[in-house]
Amino acid sequence: MRSKIVKYIFKKEMIDILRDKKTLFMMIVLPIILYPVLIVGMTQVMTMTMNSMNEKDIKISFNTTPDKDLVNIINENKPKEEKKDGKLKIVDVGNYEEALEEQKIDAYIKIIKDEKIQNYKIYVNSSKENSNIASNKIEDVLNEYKRDKIENKLEQENMNVKETLEPISFETVDTAKNEEIAGYFLGQILPFILIIGVLLGAIYPAIDVMAGEKERGTLETLFTLPITNLELVIGKYMAVSFCAIVTAVLNVLSILLTMVFIATSGGLASQLGVDGFNFGQLAIPIFITLICICLFSMVVSAISMCVCSLAKSFKDAQNYITPVMLLVMIPSYVSMIPNIKLNRMTATIPVVNISLLIKSVLTFKADLNLIVLVMISNLAFVILSVILLSKMFNSEEILFGNNKSFSFLEKRCDIKKGTIPSVSDGVILYAVGLVLLIYVGTLVQIKFKIIGIGLTQIMIIALPVLFALYIKSDLKKIFRINIPSFKSIIGSILLWMGGFIIVQVITQGLLYLFPQNMEVVEALNNTLFIKDKFLMNLFIIAVMPAICEEIFFRGFIFTSFNRSKKTVKVAIICSGILFGFMHMDFLRIVPTSILGILFAYSVYKSGSILTSMIMHFLNNGLIVFMGHYPDNKLIKMSSFIELNFNESYITKLAILLAISAVLVLLGIVFLKEKKNKLEAYTD
Repeated sequence: MRSKIVKYIFKKEMIDILRDKKTLFMMIVLPIILYPVLIVGMTQVMTMTMNSMNEKDIKISFNTTPDKDLVNIINENKPKEEKKDGKLKIVDVGNYEEALEEQKIDAYIKIIKDEKIQNYKIYVNSSKENSNIASNKIEDVLNEYKRDKIENKLEQENMNVKETLEPISFETVDTAKNEEIAGYFLGQILPFILIIGVLLGAIYPAIDVMAGEKERGTLETLFTLPITNLELVIGKYMAVSFCAIVTAVLNVLSILLTMVFIATSGGLASQLGVDGFNFGQLAIPIFITLICICLFSMVVSAISMCVCSLAKSFKDAQNYITPVMLLVMIPSYVSMIPNIKLNRMTATIPVVNISLLIKSVLTFKADLNLIVLVMISNLAFVILSVILLSKMFNSEEILFGNNKSFSFLEKRCDIKKGTIPSVSDGVILYAVGLVLLIYVGTLVQIKFKIIGIGLTQIMIIALPVLFALYIKSDLKKIFRINIPSFKSIIGSILLWMGGFIIVQVITQGLLYLFPQNMEVVEALNNTLFIKDKFLMNLFIIAVMPAICEEIFFRGFIFTSFNRSKKTVKVAIICSGILFGFMHMDFLRIVPTSILGILFAYSVYKSGSILTSMIMHFLNNGLIVFMGHYPDNKLIKMSSFIELNFNESYITKLAILLAISAVLVLLGIVFLKEKKNKLEAYTD
């Protein structure tokens, strides 16, 4: 690779990027004005709004004439600390509900007289602006009235008021420094804001250097030059990364300058509780944050370029990049979740590691080993993304192919051979199924419980079957309805046995790392099974999913993704991952995805969906059996899978994993047919 050529490509791309006003706005203008407006502007607006609300008089009404002492306290209620707070005013109304709705009064007090005590009920309309202020002021007045009554009673009994009402005194002392308080506050919201800022700074340059180049018709010209694809990729990548890094630096500087402004503004600093702030304490955290954000910018740049390379025009690229934005934005919220901290596991998860690292360094709780692990993992993601990008640049089909847009619900005319669903058909049908499962399936399962699970399974199988009939497909061909050989059945069972052991170990590991999920598992088991109805549970939880879910995933989804011999591996992995995500449970996503991949592999090798149905039935059937017969000897023998990390356990775990590896290898050997039926379908 020639550095001089890369430099020229970089220079050319930067000139093109800087010509785009939208990119300049997202890269420079937005970071500079965003944080002062958000932090300073919104704080001042909220302060002025609250002050104006506090200055308003609060109108109240009673159902009966209140006590004279209470009226005197209301009339003598003066603003505290010379603030222009509003006063309480007593007015008469008829229907208090209408008066509250029409804001003729802000609160209505109902006095319920008893023989010994008086009860006061305060009615407010929380949908109106002054309801909270009215409620707080009335409670203060009633507390003062109550205290006066108590003091008068004690004085009549010749008792010491202070000793009786205040036998002890206490005071809470906050030992946190202003820097720590500010770091904690920034650690909650800053990661999300920075990640979004970097994302916006990388997206528009990526769209311009990829889809924009295609739309202008200049990408073909670049490929005619005496340069290699790697030189072209690196030059473009450096330009996009540079823009993203500049955006990241401007974001950090803008936040820092905003904090300086707040700290030097007496009134605003006191309102936010950051007066006397020492910025020297945050120098190292901000420096580490800057380095991490720059690495993250490089990852986002490569991913954005990969996605934009699939688009033919600027408009298409904007549509393609939207899912990427969602996938990045959602994990960045993790900094706002109190119980999730940076550890060895979260330090390797993209986006999550950056968000938690920024939070940890700003709250002065960062571990040097974890910081290094985050940086290494992000550097690895950068290398992998660049490798993927270079591979995509070597594909003329990706760069200059037709790139047909998604087609759905379109009839195909190839009736003789039978229409094979496209990738877009599979993706959209999966999305439709996921939406129906969330909005319809959940409600049905809540209302009908285990019967609802059966109804959900019927919905799952109906979607692919009806769509396949609509596009006039060969159902036997799409859903791989063939009789497998005895050897394939044995191989599938062995493959499932090995996979089941691995899945159980992974599940126990996740429970060890996240013990709070044990309650979710127990609640799920309680709702799944009907006591003393083994056959019914077996049919709904094992038989129906083995048929319905396999038709959906290993039938329609797998077929739609498997367009040729080159895409078989992608189809196996994607159908398995989509199968895992369909279960929508953090604890089950990874284990279920692994099982889904094994199911798809058995279908691919055997050419029959019946093998995956057998595997699915055995997996769910064993779970039903374990739920009904927990005292069975075979069930008790599996208890040593639970993690405790002593020497005895590690030895057992090694033996267990060795057995599972042998079973998986035997399954692969048995499934290896001389002629692959599935390849014959796709060729």
